Amino acid sequence: MDETIYDATTDFEKLRETEETDECKVDYSFYYNPLSLVGAYYSYEFGEGGVVACGVPGSSLGIRTIDLKSKKETALTDIFEEKSILNALKSDKWIQGIGKENHIDFSGYHNLKDLITAINKLGYAEFKPSSFAILRYSEEKNEVAVRFVGKAYVGFNHNQHLQLGLTLVPKPNFKDELLNKTEFVLGKFKNGLTTQRGQNGG
Repeated sequence: MDETIYDATTDFEKLRETEETDECKVDYSFYYNPLSLVGAYYSYEFGEGGVVACGVPGSSLGIRTIDLKSKKETALTDIFEEKSILNALKSDKWIQGIGKENHIDFSGYHNLKDLITAINKLGYAEFKPSSFAILRYSEEKNEVAVRFVGKAYVGFNHNQHLQLGLTLVPKPNFKDELLNKTEFVLGKFKNGLTTQRGQNGG
């Protein structure tokens, strides 16, 4: 059984096989960086960029959290109380700012899926329920500092991270893993989040 989660070399070879010609070489790269691992919940950064088929340069990137047992994406609501997620997003200064700028009252949204959809429709960045990483856990307050990360287009086929700092309440089963099964959190390994100043603190 193949337990590989990602492989930048394989990604490149597959791209070269399908895109490279004698006239147009593939000048492209893929990368993956570990962000946090708590229990079976693994967050990582992925990205790619370069030139394909004699086209213009471009790049893309993102953050993903998966359950290593199932290999499926893990949403914020799988391990955090949804009420705390909604409260944190609605209280975020950047979210409030884009709401005010576009005359949108986000307070009327009562589930994460609809709130993220409304935020994404404004076009500033694309957030996904699984695009987050763990920064730290306070047992005393039972709060988790999380980086919720969107992909923001910056022009000329390039994108960058837009990170929001959220403080969330873990679900009971995840609290146990935070206390006893935290392998590493954001900042342990080099990545594009800790080398880029976040949109917000947190």
